[in-house]
Amino acid sequence: MTGTIVSLPQKHFIGMSFSGSFQTLIAGMPGHWGDFLKRQDEIAQVIEPAVRYDISDENRSFQMHTEYVAVEVEGFAHIPEKMVGFTNPARTYAQFTHVGPMSQVQNTYTQLFQWLQAQGLRMDESALRLERYDERYIPSLHAADRAENAYEIFIPLLEK
Repeated sequence: MTGTIVSLPQKHFIGMSFSGSFQTLIAGMPGHWGDFLKRQDEIAQVIEPAVRYDISDENRSFQMHTEYVAVEVEGFAHIPEKMVGFTNPARTYAQFTHVGPMSQVQNTYTQLFQWLQAQGLRMDESALRLERYDERYIPSLHAADRAENAYEIFIPLLEK
């Protein structure tokens, strides 16, 4: 697996959040995605309606994770009830693509972290990790075991 170093501009997001232990997130995320997809049309100023993000905020000290299922928006004119709006600052990421059944995602992450280490790069654990989903795979709509599932993973990098 090979990554690409990319600079992403500041992005504004509106979406729904879900917090818990890693195991709680694994169990609950399919339902959370379904809930978000049912309400996505309530969000105004969406830049690309067919592109959604799963954004991870991991507090390793407390083993607590917060996931946001969100869309990128132009601004925060209206944030629907029980949703949140936030801005992710411009920063540098290592970009990877997971292709295959979702049961293989852990293998993809293992490989991408090995690639980062081989390149002398480190993840900035204080920054948000992004996963970008488009028509190739939509959680809760497409079967998790499809071989053609694909989505982008963005790992925030520590500045050298």
